[in-house]
Amino acid sequence: MSIDLQQGVRASDLADGAKLAGKVGEDDVLLVRQGDAFFAVDAFCTHYHAPLADGLVVGETIRCPWHHACFELRTGSPAGAPAMKPLRVYSTVRDGDRIRVAANPAHIVIIGAGAAGSFAAAELRRSGFGGRVTLLSAEDRLPYDKPNLSKDYLAGRAPMDWIPLRAEDDYRNDRIELRLGTTVAGIDTARNELALASGETIAYDRLILATGARARQLAVPIADGARVHYLRTWSDADALRELASTARRAVVIGASFIGLETAAALRERGLDVTVVAVEERPLEKILGREIGNFLRTLHESHGVRFRLGRHPAEIHTDGVVLDDGSVEACDFVVAGVGVEPELTLAERAGLQVDRGIVVDEQLQTSAPNVFAAGDAARFPHAGRSIRIEHWAAAARQGQAAARNAMGRNERFTGVPFFWSQHYDLVFAYVGHSRSTADAQLFGSLADGNAAVVFRDEGRVAAVVTLFRDDISLGVEAAMERNASDDEILDLVRGGF
Repeated sequence: MSIDLQQGVRASDLADGAKLAGKVGEDDVLLVRQGDAFFAVDAFCTHYHAPLADGLVVGETIRCPWHHACFELRTGSPAGAPAMKPLRVYSTVRDGDRIRVAANPAHIVIIGAGAAGSFAAAELRRSGFGGRVTLLSAEDRLPYDKPNLSKDYLAGRAPMDWIPLRAEDDYRNDRIELRLGTTVAGIDTARNELALASGETIAYDRLILATGARARQLAVPIADGARVHYLRTWSDADALRELASTARRAVVIGASFIGLETAAALRERGLDVTVVAVEERPLEKILGREIGNFLRTLHESHGVRFRLGRHPAEIHTDGVVLDDGSVEACDFVVAGVGVEPELTLAERAGLQVDRGIVVDEQLQTSAPNVFAAGDAARFPHAGRSIRIEHWAAAARQGQAAARNAMGRNERFTGVPFFWSQHYDLVFAYVGHSRSTADAQLFGSLADGNAAVVFRDEGRVAAVVTLFRDDISLGVEAAMERNASDDEILDLVRGGF
């Protein structure tokens, strides 16, 4: 009679490196102890179905006895030929001296196919999830590389086939049910069920909310016929590309990342561009005075005009009236005045919301079986609850949420990271700082070889680099291992 691993076994009965075959429901599962860690994976090799109980555990891998395939116990991924397909991975729960193996969810649904949602779906398959995966997107296009929209794509350097993250066949081959043009109307967390706007219902075992954020709208009078655009979606970018092919003048409202990157892309297309913003310096709140001044000078050297300390009062068909009564003539307007998290579904479902969907260290929301990741999630970081709008961070959260939806129970400890491109200048930002008041410059911004360290309440919180990927990568790795401030400063200082 097979051992019921769902009922559990005593940890003390398993020696270090021991293997125990058993059942989780109808599945054959192998439980492996490695030190104080316990792993549960498919009991048979995915190559020719050899019993892995007869195999060899080496570190956090297991080797097949027949043809020496190797698998990672933590992820199920093949670590050596001849196996190509991953093992399914099961979550283990320790209660005192008892180890239980939980059944895998049968169906994981992801709402939103931006960075968090797309990477979550891919991670489920990469981590050995064998159940059903459904990825719901309100847009009609394949999930795409959003950061490129305001950079090379808008400037005309990136062709359309660069933009999708994956080909349609990739989703089919990974058995990911990608449903485009699908709007979710509500979530019933008691019934583990979604209601679509079409009237259809979808049951789930685990749900990942990756609803992202929407562009904040201008709150000023806009004349009929005025061409006011936002840049948040691929369709938005296409509309701007078409306009830019015939227009001569544009006003960009907002000196944000989107605003400045859009200004740079439009200048590269030959348009006259004026940036209107309430700030005294571009991006000063995020990057500080020195980088703000540097970016203004950079954009002005490329022909961008700035009207800083001003905001729009009215938008007409042929120009923008500012609060001082002056008029900036233009053929169209691009508004980049920030984003707002998409919280409607979470609020209607009764999830805890506080300027974002509140999640714990495992990205679990206040409802059982529901996780959240990406721009809409407010998560613990460095002793605080934060919400950030970085594409790479959203993707990494999506991966972590996917693993935890499988039952991995991992703390999300990813270090925030983003990059921004202005003409031929690219800078990278690692970490997260609430303030730029305490900043220390290394190197020279004018020479394009610099780093700025930001402290938050005396602690190193973030580092910005220009053309110093070596320093940026080193700082990220140091922050991941919780290095001391002195170690991070020495790393930055040593690069100059």
